[in-house]
Amino acid sequence: MESDGEVSPPRPSQGCGAGHRASDSLPTSAGGSVCVSCAAALLSSASAPSHHVSHVLASLSLALADPAFLGPLRAAHPRLLAAPLVEALAGAAASRDDALATQASDLAADLASAVGAPAASELIARLARVLSWGSLVKHLHTLHCLGILLNSIKDAAAYIGDEFSLFLNLVNDLRLPSDDIRGEILFLLFKLSLLNATPWDNICDNDNVDLSAIGRSLLQLSLEVLLKTQNDAVRLNCIALLLTLAKKEAFDTFLLGDQSLIKSVESDTSTQTDDVPLNASIIVLFADAVKGSLLSTNLEVQTGTLDLIFHFLSSDANIRVLLETLIDENVADYVFEVLRLSGNNDPLVISSIQVLSLLATSEERFKEKLAIGFSTLLPILNYVAEIPFHPVQSQVLRLVWICIVNCSGILSLSQEEQIACTLTVILRRNDNCKLGMCSETFVLVCSILIEILRSPSAHDIQRLPSFIEEASKHAISSTLPHGDNCVFLVPHSLRLLKEALVFCLEGNKDKISVEKDLEDSIIGICGTYLLHWLESAVVDGSDDETLGEILQIFHIILSSTSPSKQLKFAEMLASSSWFCLSFGFMGLFPTDPVKSVVYLVTSSIVDKILGCKYGETIRDAYIYLPSDPTELIYVLGQCSSEDFNLASCQCAILVILYACSFYNERLVADSQLLSSVEQYILLNGGKFHYEITDSVMLTLLVHLYAFIRGIAFSCSTPYSPEAEKTLFRVMAYKEWDLLSIRVHPIALKWLFQKGELMKPLSLQMLNFCRTFCEDKTIVLPNSSHSVDIQMVAELVFSGETSLSSLLVYLLDQIIKDGTEDEVFSVVSVIAEILVISPCSSDQFTSCGAVDAVGSIYCSTYSSRIKTMCSFLIFNILYSASAMTVSREDEWLALTIKLLECFTSLDYTSTDQEQKILIGIFCLILHHAASKELIEPAKAIIFNRSLVSLTDGIIQEACAKGPSLFQHNQDTDFGGFMIFILQLVFFSLRSLHAILDPSIDWQEFLQHSDNVQSFSVVGIPCHDLCRLMHFGPHPIKLIASQCMLELLTRISDQRSYLNAELRCSAKYMKSIIAVTEGLIFSEDSRVAENCGSCLSMILCWEKFGSQENMVVRESKWSRLIMEEFAVALTAPGLTSKSFSNQQKIAAKIAMSLLKLSQVPEWLTSLFDSTLISSIVANLSARNVTADIVKLFSELMARSYLTQEHIVALHNLFQVCRRQLYEGGSSSELSAQKAEEKVARSSDDVRALLFGIVMDQGAASCPLQMEQQKLLCEIDLFFQESSQQEQH
Repeated sequence: MESDGEVSPPRPSQGCGAGHRASDSLPTSAGGSVCVSCAAALLSSASAPSHHVSHVLASLSLALADPAFLGPLRAAHPRLLAAPLVEALAGAAASRDDALATQASDLAADLASAVGAPAASELIARLARVLSWGSLVKHLHTLHCLGILLNSIKDAAAYIGDEFSLFLNLVNDLRLPSDDIRGEILFLLFKLSLLNATPWDNICDNDNVDLSAIGRSLLQLSLEVLLKTQNDAVRLNCIALLLTLAKKEAFDTFLLGDQSLIKSVESDTSTQTDDVPLNASIIVLFADAVKGSLLSTNLEVQTGTLDLIFHFLSSDANIRVLLETLIDENVADYVFEVLRLSGNNDPLVISSIQVLSLLATSEERFKEKLAIGFSTLLPILNYVAEIPFHPVQSQVLRLVWICIVNCSGILSLSQEEQIACTLTVILRRNDNCKLGMCSETFVLVCSILIEILRSPSAHDIQRLPSFIEEASKHAISSTLPHGDNCVFLVPHSLRLLKEALVFCLEGNKDKISVEKDLEDSIIGICGTYLLHWLESAVVDGSDDETLGEILQIFHIILSSTSPSKQLKFAEMLASSSWFCLSFGFMGLFPTDPVKSVVYLVTSSIVDKILGCKYGETIRDAYIYLPSDPTELIYVLGQCSSEDFNLASCQCAILVILYACSFYNERLVADSQLLSSVEQYILLNGGKFHYEITDSVMLTLLVHLYAFIRGIAFSCSTPYSPEAEKTLFRVMAYKEWDLLSIRVHPIALKWLFQKGELMKPLSLQMLNFCRTFCEDKTIVLPNSSHSVDIQMVAELVFSGETSLSSLLVYLLDQIIKDGTEDEVFSVVSVIAEILVISPCSSDQFTSCGAVDAVGSIYCSTYSSRIKTMCSFLIFNILYSASAMTVSREDEWLALTIKLLECFTSLDYTSTDQEQKILIGIFCLILHHAASKELIEPAKAIIFNRSLVSLTDGIIQEACAKGPSLFQHNQDTDFGGFMIFILQLVFFSLRSLHAILDPSIDWQEFLQHSDNVQSFSVVGIPCHDLCRLMHFGPHPIKLIASQCMLELLTRISDQRSYLNAELRCSAKYMKSIIAVTEGLIFSEDSRVAENCGSCLSMILCWEKFGSQENMVVRESKWSRLIMEEFAVALTAPGLTSKSFSNQQKIAAKIAMSLLKLSQVPEWLTSLFDSTLISSIVANLSARNVTADIVKLFSELMARSYLTQEHIVALHNLFQVCRRQLYEGGSSSELSAQKAEEKVARSSDDVRALLFGIVMDQGAASCPLQMEQQKLLCEIDLFFQESSQQEQH
């Protein structure tokens, strides 16, 4: 071997000094050469000094990196160096020269890598031979070198000559105490196992060898190494070997303890090993061995150990014994500890959960361990729940489920709440109502939530209802609408919903409010998802198991929730074509269980919508009821007088058919149904089976027949007169109850259209009246199971029945033959009907109700009945039409009877009768003002007793002076005084219609010293002034209204007759003083009335000198106008009070402007500056007809300049445009005024007060006010145009 040490081009090869061939000397890039034969000889020499060998190894290592050397080596001498290297490595190992051995080992690996298969195969074969015999205690580096070659060379095992001897020697030397050697041996065994170079991979070549013994020896020695070592590298190699063997299913035979059993198992592959006894010591050794690795800080070691345990438990051996032994040896505790310290490392979590899942298959042994480690499992549950489709998500859930089922007592409330929250999050993650998890996960989530709901402490978990509400909604929405894809998951979501419902119903009453939302949510889900599924099931033909689950949930709601929710849910189902759906279910699934549950739910629905346990008839007969509606109708048309079962079926059929009628459902055609019912009537003739109550069957029959005839009437469907007569005859002599069942309005309407039923129906209505008076409740429609007052009122108002005539007929009969309570009950019902439907008064008056009620006043009935009758009469008059008051003779007779009852006035009495009678007189007089009821009105106003009593109360009020202000409407006297003033007002308004022109209106202007009684109900002006001045606001208002009415009539009469004023100037001044003082009243209505009175008196100046003098001497007019001028020019006034001030100021100003001699102060007041300020303060929104009229008057008297006129033109144009644009919208938005009735004397007073106010100066409908404003604007434009022309 030569080298010059300098870099020069390679020279042609020359022979070495040892005389080897030139071809053995391989050149290097440095210009030298290496004789491979010399190197081989030196490496092979046992006597060569170690430093020489080391130098050769180093030189060869450098040369192998040189392409100039490597190329010829590959071509000419690929195997030459292999054998010497192995000898050198063996020699170094024998002399325990670790450095030299390491150097040789590394060179061997480099040579195999650089030269390739020829060198590698030779190296592997020779190294294997070295390691196949003898002790390996000195061969650490040899083992390491072979391991490197097996790990890096493809198909390396093929180069091993005697695999069995090598394998056996390696196994035997696992007993060596060195961790390093055992680690290298384990690595070689692992690589041989991977390369299928074990005895078990070549069974044919080892027929005479006891492989099981070798395998058990390998397993035991490997486990002992794993148990004893603390070196993670050794652990990794050991675990890798054992994992490889486990995957080859070698454990199945290694674990067997009896040799005969081994042979029998090997000879018969069909033999099951579940009951074959195992080598217990090996299993215990395995359990002890893995514990240390599980506690290693190396994640790879931990993960590998867990995988080893998993594959160990996955063998085909007796798994029960394996599980029990590992559990007893506390392996589960170590796995839980690994899980606790895992820090959510995903591979570690996955491996740990897989092992625990296998251990959990032995529930009895494992449940105690699971209970201890459950707290460790909860954070893992939260972790895997956050990752959709996590590999062990379902396995974690199964462990949680096993713990809850077997060890529920160990869970705290917070843990159960945390689990429920986590599971809700899993269900919430479903996107677009699609299942966002594997099927097993969904099933386990539902199962765990069900177990939590069943736990004894579930009701103590505060947030559980809200979690269950959300979870059940997500569970149903992600499965039920996608039945084809989730058909086997639907039952689980339904069971969760059902369990949640039971949870709500079994809850603690103290916490029922917490669970109310959950219950409402479940019912909502039933009304959407479940009901929709049922509707589609008839078309799609879904499975009967789901149908049964849904119907069971429906039945629980209908039978166990609160009555209001039961009724609401039943109504919802019934209105969703339930009856047609139910027969569809029975036709689709013709099985007894389906038929049973369908009729059970139907009966519960009937119980709620019809009441009185009518559903019991269906439950009693459902076994015999057919599943086809056509057969149902056929059964109804049979004779059942001798057959109880048939009679029961027919009773149930009548219930079902009648329940259908309320929801517009038709099981068969109407004509077919009518024919079947008529056939039933004709064949049975009211002879019902003795075990069925006659009234039940007859009531059902009457209602159903009336409904069918009612709908058939509009279609002109032919019917059987004979069947009708038969039924009417049975109704006349047999007992039945109109009130015991919910009645369809169509059926009720048809019954009350039949005059032949007047007598039986009058008895039914008498029962209704009695019941109504006992309850004193008004039930809204569709919320009752029987006839209610609302339904009766609607029938009366329709005018299409004889119900009003029947009630009046009934009233006449019981007045003659009945008791006082019966009279009161009938009157109360009629009065309540008028309260509900005031317009029904026409129906009753046309039937003679006035005469019937009037006869009560002639009898000795108590005040209770008479008071009720008075309310009835008042309400009739209040809502009366022209037809109501057209029968004047009836009203005159009634008025006289009422006046006879009115003999005294006692305002301290608590009896309402007197006040109501005054209210009736007021309404009669109100109608008289419209030329109706003239004679009854005369009887009232000329009644001396009434006139005297009225005067007495008025004089008493006037005598109180300033203290009268304390008597408002809340006091006895004040409230009664308002009634008297209302009577006076209506009397004054009716006098012109009754007595005009014979009445002298100036009689009301008599002086206060001239005390005399009027011949009619009335009041003098000076008394009105006292009441206006001293009285409280309500009295002021009505008195001012009376004063306005009187002055209006006096003005009209004086204008017509050109009569002189007969009262003194002093009298007039007192009236003017009072009205002027009240113009500034806080009540705008009083102020406006007084303003109108004052402006009217100012207009009297033209009648004579006395009036002229009174007007001119009035000093308040100037103050009033100045105050109003300030108010009208104040900026920003756009309120209603501003409009009212406009009206008052305008009226008074116009009256002053029309005087023959306009006061000088008025001329100076309305100067150009004031008018400009008023115009500037106006806007289109606050212009009134009165202000436009005032400007017209000012323009006519030349107070306006051209600038004023132009500005007003522009303003009025805008105002007119807004009125035209908003006119249509205001008409559309106008709502019908609410119809009011009186229930008390306060109501009477309020209603009369409303009528009084409608007659006031401030009272004017919006549309009329707008029309008046438009007219005044048009007149202003016309007058301004005429002025311009002149």
